[in-house]
Amino acid sequence: MNSAKIKSITFALLASGIMTGCGSGGSKVDSAPVNSQAKLSSDDLNFIFVQSFEPNAQGNNLSITGFNHSLQFGQLLNQITGGNISAVMSLDPWTQIINGYPNMSPIQSIENYAVLNGIGIYALLPTTIGNYYEPIFPSVAYYIEEIIGQTSQIGVPSSGNFVIALPSQQINQTLAQLSQNPNLSFTYTPLESNNYHQYAVLSINNVAQAQSATYNDGIISSNQYPNLQLNTNSACQESSVTFTLQGTVPPNMNRNETVYLIRHVEAHPVYSFDNGNYVCQGQWRAIGAVNKLESVIGGLPNLVYSSDPGDPYSCTNGSSFLPAESCPTYVRPSLTINPFVIKNSMPLNLVAESNFNWNNYQTMAQYFFQESQFSNQTILIAWEHDTVNSMLDYLIGTIYDQPESVALIPTWAGNDYDTIWKIQLNQNGQLTFSNTCEGISSATLPLSCPAF
Repeated sequence: MNSAKIKSITFALLASGIMTGCGSGGSKVDSAPVNSQAKLSSDDLNFIFVQSFEPNAQGNNLSITGFNHSLQFGQLLNQITGGNISAVMSLDPWTQIINGYPNMSPIQSIENYAVLNGIGIYALLPTTIGNYYEPIFPSVAYYIEEIIGQTSQIGVPSSGNFVIALPSQQINQTLAQLSQNPNLSFTYTPLESNNYHQYAVLSINNVAQAQSATYNDGIISSNQYPNLQLNTNSACQESSVTFTLQGTVPPNMNRNETVYLIRHVEAHPVYSFDNGNYVCQGQWRAIGAVNKLESVIGGLPNLVYSSDPGDPYSCTNGSSFLPAESCPTYVRPSLTINPFVIKNSMPLNLVAESNFNWNNYQTMAQYFFQESQFSNQTILIAWEHDTVNSMLDYLIGTIYDQPESVALIPTWAGNDYDTIWKIQLNQNGQLTFSNTCEGISSATLPLSCPAF
């Protein structure tokens, strides 16, 4: 980044953490709850660092307590930012492996805030954590400097709120790197390890000042899963269909496999709107349909899968405040199924882009129905409905070589978020298709987000 762009900009840091400060300036410790903090100045450029909330020690997700924490914190954070948000960013899950799985906790911690504001999420791929993909930039600190440079070209004083979800150690590392920039001078207080109530704010203005303060969100979170009582007695939108393929089974098909396929929750208040995320109606379904899903499956599946929330989705809906290489990512299938795995303390498996992208229906069919590790398994998959439709067309018409049977497959309607498809391969690999639904009509779901 060109240092001339930020030479006249100083940082005011409101960082959460321990009493020992880092950097060159003064420090103040404030243990007041978050709702006692004044609303952030609309004239400043603010970076709000949200750490991952309470994790499930056995998986790659938040615990129920952490999930409740995220729901409450999103609403309090909305008060601080006043609904004025330039971008929401999160560490890409594949940049950190937890218990053998990509870390979903950062993106889960910030999703409620993104939904409240009707915006997408940008996945960050730095090299500062051992990562799975080729990184786009060397560090989160570098990326923040790029944002500062980008906004300084838009006008002075630069302003806006940028929310960034990271593990606490990554927040500390980012602040440490920024404080070492020769054009910046500020004091920061590192976040305490395992203190999930702390957060940090980095504020930039044109006044020569640098200060730090500690904030505690004051949230007391329940360890009981949220109880959203939804009407699950609506008629299925899709007509009931059941059929079994006859004839020769292709080689290398899995055996004794059952796959349940659901679509991401409500995401399009109007057809032209799309940012890779879901909307408030969808949040009601994602949280409230978990028990119904368990009932349909008849218990818990062996495995839960979704597409990768780090998959780029639509650069046309990107933020003008972010570097040009930034694109919202396709988070909604994985975040649709997050409540299910959180409630049931299950890991969430992600299909990495290196395996196939979310819209690659051919490889999707081969992966889930011809990879032997899925034999003798029951799998719940959250995906995108058009890709699911094309995947089943390909599976039956091409892999099973029964193009005449493709006509039996229903067409998943664009306004149908309720349907569940079931695909069974028996002990010989013979395929049976059937469909059902959650029984939750979109029309019964409120347009505003649930309050917690």
